[in-house]
Amino acid sequence: MKHIVSLSGGKDSTAMLIKMIEMGMVIDDIVFINVMATPTMGAEFPEMYDYLDKLEGYIGRKITRVPSVISFDEGFHQTYKKGARKGAIYGYPFTIGAWCNDRLKLRAIEKHYKTYGEHIRYLGIAADETKRLKHLTPNCRAPLADWRMTEQDCINFLQERDMMNPLYKKFKRLGCFFCPKQSLSSLRTVRHDYPELWKMMMQWDVESPRTFRPDGTVHDLDRRFALEDQQITIWSYMEEVQTGSDTGKTEAA
Repeated sequence: MKHIVSLSGGKDSTAMLIKMIEMGMVIDDIVFINVMATPTMGAEFPEMYDYLDKLEGYIGRKITRVPSVISFDEGFHQTYKKGARKGAIYGYPFTIGAWCNDRLKLRAIEKHYKTYGEHIRYLGIAADETKRLKHLTPNCRAPLADWRMTEQDCINFLQERDMMNPLYKKFKRLGCFFCPKQSLSSLRTVRHDYPELWKMMMQWDVESPRTFRPDGTVHDLDRRFALEDQQITIWSYMEEVQTGSDTGKTEAA
């Protein structure tokens, strides 16, 4: 019987992994499913891969990084074989019932985990994630729930060890940079901090037969964020002028 840790690089699965090691629990392998944006480029933000390297050094163990069976770009350009959309490319996935989760992550998980044969899979599900805990399959375990560790407990645990993923300074939730389920705040950060990744999303946007989100395209978001930037610049300028004016009055007095 193999004991396999499923690692996402997020706070919960990382806290689980480190605590399991500290407790001396049996771990035969640590698996990170590396969803690919293109055949040669991962879909995570660059800091994630640096963090995995740091984590390997901290725990003194290798993390098995399993690439998705196909990349997002390849799935994006696959065509419908039948139905009203026959011949059209998939394009950006729906926010509900998205093709990407199945084709990029679940298929990679199913294919890779079969190589272990009979195994126990350890998942980073916190004690306060009650809905996810209800859907555990017989061969899966959720140690965090057994330890009664909540999401906040995981944050505290990692901060005490200086092992919090730095991406949490920018995002509340981690994942693929092109995910349409991201919040507007997250998408603003992608545009501002990762212009090359945003450029890729804009290019896919041109080709996609459906909009990035139900309420609009990536280009719509780009125009919205650009306008917001202009407004912020104007407000900042006005505050500077007002502060300068007030200062001048004070000095004159």
